[in-house]
Order: sequence, then C-alpha cells, then structure tokens
Amino acid sequence: MKLKVGDNYKEEFIITQEMVNKFAELSGDKNPLHIDKEFAAQTRFKKPIVHGLFSVTSFGKVMGSKFPGHGSVHVGQNLSFKKPLYPDKKYVVYVELVRIIKDKHFGIFKTQIFDTKNNLIVDGTGTALHEEKL
Repeated sequence: MKLKVGDNYKEEFIITQEMVNKFAELSGDKNPLHIDKEFAAQTRFKKPIVHGLFSVTSFGKVMGSKFPGHGSVHVGQNLSFKKPLYPDKKYVVYVELVRIIKDKHFGIFKTQIFDTKNNLIVDGTGTALHEEKL
C-alpha cells in the first residue's frame, strides 16, 4: 500500500469489563480501580476504568494489521491520557500519517482515541516501521 501524508484510518471499538479483568490477570495490574465496582465508586471516576495501556493497544492493532497494515511494526509511542476510558462503551481509534521517513521505512502517525461525542480521550504520536517503503 503506497501511503501519503494525510492518509488516515478509524474504527470503532469496545473494551468490555471481562476484557479488563483478563488484562488485569495477564499484566498483573490488579488495581481495584479497574476491577472492583465498590472501590471505584468511591473514587473520582465513580466506576471502573480501563487500564490506560490496555486502551492504547488499539493503536498497535491498527498499525500492524490495517493501516499501514501487514508487515508494519509499531515501534514507538508518545501518549497523553486526557480522560478515562470506561468498560462497555464505544470509542473510536484514529490513526493519521503525518510524516514519512523514506530511507528508514518509517511512518510517523497521529494516534488518538475519541468517545462517541468526539471528545478526545487519548492523544499521541506513534511510529511504525514498514518492510516496504511507505
């Protein structure tokens, strides 16, 4: 796939509470803020929130399998978490090519997550290495 600056991709996704619980087991991050409704109810968030690093696996999924796609490896990421993600709600992952480094086969991408009201939840910049020239 030959890409140019400005090309982008977006898709909706949902992370369920069951997925959050499995991530807590796999990662060892069993912070009750993510898995205990009663504990989370006493916090500023009022209910469990998705692990930040779990939420941004959506960037790797997009870069490695959809945009730029197969043959790409997500090799770098800067992140700013603006708001929490809540389990069982719909979100949109957005990835846009902002710079191409041809001699290195790298692409620099705007990486963002929005809620269904178009509020920015996660903002960042990712780097992907692609086997072919972008």
